[in-house]
Amino acid sequence: MNPDQFMYKATEIQIAWSIEDVYSIRPDLTEDQAIEVITNVKDNHDADIGVCWDTLRFWADSMFPKSSTWASYTVEITETLQMQVDVEANSFDEAVEAVKRAYKAGLHILEAEHFISADFAEAGGDGLPDETGVAYD
Repeated sequence: MNPDQFMYKATEIQIAWSIEDVYSIRPDLTEDQAIEVITNVKDNHDADIGVCWDTLRFWADSMFPKSSTWASYTVEITETLQMQVDVEANSFDEAVEAVKRAYKAGLHILEAEHFISADFAEAGGDGLPDETGVAYD
């Protein structure tokens, strides 16, 4: 695709909604269901009303009603990031202290590329990950 085709002209606007937006209001839906919702929103677009979060929520809930047995849960996500830092020092303890100082000074910033794993647990629980813990490559 030509990237220039996505550039805005001064005489028009384009606003895009995606299945990620559907997931943000209904994370329980499958990819196929989210595609159905976004397609239905497009096919039934009313220019007098437009598309907003309420539009997505209306179609998602109308097409895929929530179960009457649903409850609200708070899930705690714990991510593990890891970075290795080479440092010269007289001992391992001194090396650790030097890296801690550098880290606190903002010299070692862990980002998405340092991601190792994510654990999912009930918030307020024992703090231990359950069997749903996921490790990503």
